[in-house]
Amino acid sequence: MAQGIKMTTDVRMNAPESVSSNINIGGRLKQKRLELEFDERHVATELKIAIDQVQALEANNFNYFRSVTFARGFLKSYCRLLDIDYVEVLGAFESQRADAESTIKPVDKIHKQTHLGDPIVIFISVVIVAILVFLVFWWPTNSTNTSSDDLNDDISESAEAPQAQEVSAPVAIASTEEEQLSIIEEEPLLTVDSDSTSTAVESNNSVESNSTDSNVVTGLSAETVAILKEAGVSPDEVVKATKKVEVQEPIAPQEADYLDDIVISFTSDCWTEIRDTSGTILFSGVKSAGSTLTLTGNAPYRVVLGYAKGVSSLKYKGEAFDFSSFTNKELARFELK
Repeated sequence: MAQGIKMTTDVRMNAPESVSSNINIGGRLKQKRLELEFDERHVATELKIAIDQVQALEANNFNYFRSVTFARGFLKSYCRLLDIDYVEVLGAFESQRADAESTIKPVDKIHKQTHLGDPIVIFISVVIVAILVFLVFWWPTNSTNTSSDDLNDDISESAEAPQAQEVSAPVAIASTEEEQLSIIEEEPLLTVDSDSTSTAVESNNSVESNSTDSNVVTGLSAETVAILKEAGVSPDEVVKATKKVEVQEPIAPQEADYLDDIVISFTSDCWTEIRDTSGTILFSGVKSAGSTLTLTGNAPYRVVLGYAKGVSSLKYKGEAFDFSSFTNKELARFELK
């Protein structure tokens, strides 16, 4: 007799597990909602979700949601609203989901995924890191050294220019300032005689002293002036050519033609949440159909729209913003910078 009682008890203890997997979750939710005389809009407002998501829960269409976590959370909240034991409902949800995954996932490919500890993955990662280090450190250093060697070669060639019969002014200035090079290129080639070199140097020295006495800034470095003198080019002529510089007047900033950073108009009820750059919630709640939300804070803003179809227009800093590419199953998540 005692053995019979024990068997009956075991059957009763195991009964909820076998029954819970066959529960019609959506049907139970809908039946309880009708008993409480709640409509779908009331449930959506209380749970802060779209009406389509309420309908998906009652239709057992859990794949409608972005992830299992969303579906599980909405089920739990719905059960609490209807005063239903959510433990039993979530148990049935997990059991049904496990049965569905076991019928879809191939058995022979479960243990064939690549792990981070795989030697091949480690080797490929090391090679990629080595290539990145090479590109970041060695390549810029090598390019800088090459440019310095080329610059030194140009300066040495310019220093030897007085020994030649003809000297081109642009070659002497090319290693210093590009703006002066474009001006000097228009001048004709200068012919320098070896006998008149000392006379040119003395005249250039006198020009330099006069410029210093009158506090005239030539804009040329001492190294550049020395190179010009050795090449037989007058620094004074270079200064005269560079005196006329066009000064562009600053553009006055345009005044903003909008009052608020964010302006959102709604044609249907939509749960909306907006945070600023510090994570502070500027607004969180359901905006009813026909209403408008205006906000101004510290950009960038993080925006979540629970029912994207309920938004008729969104303007950011006076310009219309298209968030359709950030919408997935009527849920929109994006950032306004």
